[in-house]
Amino acid sequence: MLTPARRIFTLLLCQLLLCWLETYLISKISLIGKVGIATVHHEYALLRSFWKTFALLSVLQVSLIITLYVLGKRSSKKITNLVSTVLLVAGLLGLLFTFLDFLHTYSHRLLKERFHLGFYIFWLSWMCSCLFFLFSDKIMLLFSKDTPPFPVDPEAPISTPQPAPNQPPASYTPPAKE
Repeated sequence: MLTPARRIFTLLLCQLLLCWLETYLISKISLIGKVGIATVHHEYALLRSFWKTFALLSVLQVSLIITLYVLGKRSSKKITNLVSTVLLVAGLLGLLFTFLDFLHTYSHRLLKERFHLGFYIFWLSWMCSCLFFLFSDKIMLLFSKDTPPFPVDPEAPISTPQPAPNQPPASYTPPAKE
């Protein structure tokens, strides 16, 4: 099983690969979209540059992971789960509003499906990061070799092992034959 540092590194690596995929799909904007950004919507000029889009998406994903990691180290599990859940809901709402925007805004519909898919993958990877921090400790407990298969009560008295069925106890001595 991977150590916690390797799991975080693996998560970061996967998120950066997904950011590359998202950026690639976003860069496949339609010709009408490119013309619209160049002439009318200058605020979206960032999306025309591959490396700027990749940097923006990567910074957002890495900052989410670092925030949840630091929060998990410095606060209780209850607070970490609460923040992860709130960010998960925010990602779900972001996905929903992005979908509705692409569905109902005519100029955004002209940007084509690949462009839309890049943003959908961004929100899905956001939610995966939140789910990672919500469930990673529970998964690790299931596969840990150090934890017993059942909860141990430290207050419970220690019992002696019982003999196997159909076996006499260890202190049993058979009666002498006469």
